[in-house]
Formats: sequence, structure tokens, C-alpha cells
Amino acid sequence: MELKVLENPDPKLATEIVKSAVASRNLVLLIGECRVDYEGRGSSRLEPGERLVVIKQDGAVLVHRPTGYSPVNWQPETVVVEAAYRPGMGLMIHAVRDKPREFLTVVFSKVSLLVACRLIDSGEFTMYMDEEKMRDLLAENPPLIEEGLRVLAVEKPVGGGYVDIYALDKNGGHVLVELKRVTATREAIIQLYKYIEAYKSEYGEVPRGVIVAPAISPAALELALKLGLEYKQVDLKKLWELAKQRGTRKTTLVDFQKGALRDNGPR
Repeated sequence: MELKVLENPDPKLATEIVKSAVASRNLVLLIGECRVDYEGRGSSRLEPGERLVVIKQDGAVLVHRPTGYSPVNWQPETVVVEAAYRPGMGLMIHAVRDKPREFLTVVFSKVSLLVACRLIDSGEFTMYMDEEKMRDLLAENPPLIEEGLRVLAVEKPVGGGYVDIYALDKNGGHVLVELKRVTATREAIIQLYKYIEAYKSEYGEVPRGVIVAPAISPAALELALKLGLEYKQVDLKKLWELAKQRGTRKTTLVDFQKGALRDNGPR
């Protein structure tokens, strides 16, 4: 991979490199101080600040602020991406989209870092399942969570929300199970704890709280232990293989709810 990296480039030089990279369908990363204007289905203006701008190889343009995972401004695959130097202003990037007609303009008064390269990515992306299918499979196969677990309900209303799986453990204790198909975070632990507290308030007993996910962040695990909650790891790939073997039907959840076992405990 040929990689060009420039720190604090002259604005004119930066402009030429961006022009060349865009023309060659290369990836461009720019870090610096810029303002952003958008015109199209609406209009917006983002005052100057230090940001990351990405021009992808298909012409997509994304503007990221220092925090948050979503871009504050973006343009999907575009028909025109132009770079020009304007004296007294700096490097100007102009992205135009045809349908719908949209214009995104980014003006860098200072470029601190410029990276240009071409990436090759032929890797296959596989998403094993969504959270709903994950829930249904685990509800049908509770030993994958814990031996002796007996599912009473899915999507049980608790405290203004819905617990993914409501069950009894082998000792007859009630269990609230919260599922995450990605790494469980502190927010997931806090969510489950709120369900536990709401259940306690409503029914006068404290259920076990179990978070089920393929992974958990260290901070989330630490918080879970402090709050007396448990973490159970699930292998999404193995779960997906089980789904394929059994030919999981679209009506799985309906069938499960019709035949779900119920006890005399709180609902």
C-alpha cells in the first residue's frame, strides 16, 4: 500500500495532493480546523473547529467531530468531489450529489495532518443474526445460557421497558436476562440493573440479573460485579450454526409464546 502522510502541509500542496488522490479514487484523511456548509434537502452551517474529514474511494465524504461515532455532516457516494485553494480561506473541498441534489462544502483554514492511500478490502462480511433471532434461539435453547434454566416469557414488561427473557433457574429463582449481540457496555449493565430494581419494587423480590453477550467490556464487567449481576458469554457463530441446522422458522417466536411454560410466580 502506497501511503502519503504529511504533517502541517502547505495549503497549496495539500490541495494538489487531495486533487490527485480523489482523481485516482484513493482514500483521503484530513485533520485540521475547518467549517462546513450544507445545502440540499435542508441547509446547515458548522462553525470552525478541529475535525476529521474522510473522503472514501467511492466519493463518500464524512465529517467527524472529536466525539461520537456518527459523522456530523456527510455525503453518500457522490458524482463530484473537487478540491481547490482559495487565498485567504485555505483548502476547499466541494462534494456534489445528484439525486437528491445536495452540496457539501468543507473549508480548511489549517490542515494538521493529511493521509492519502488506496485500500484493498475483499474480505467477506458476515452478520450472524440480529438481536431478535438471538433472543428466540436462546429462548428455545435455555441451556445455552445456563443449565436448568426454564423460560417463562420473552419481552416481559418491567419498569416501562421489556426484559428480553424472563426465566426460572434450577433452584426456582426468577431470572431477568438481557441480551446484546455486540460487546456489552456499562449502559447495558445499567439498563439491566434498572429492570432488577423495577421488578423488586413491583413484586417485592430480587431476581437474578444476567447479561448475555458475545463479549463484555472491562468497565461493564466491573460494574456488573459491583451490582451483583452476572455475565454469560454466547458464541453467535455457534448460535447461527444451530439456527441453520434446525431451519429456524420466521414464526419461531409466535410458536414459542403459544407453548411457553408458565409458573405461578409474578408476571
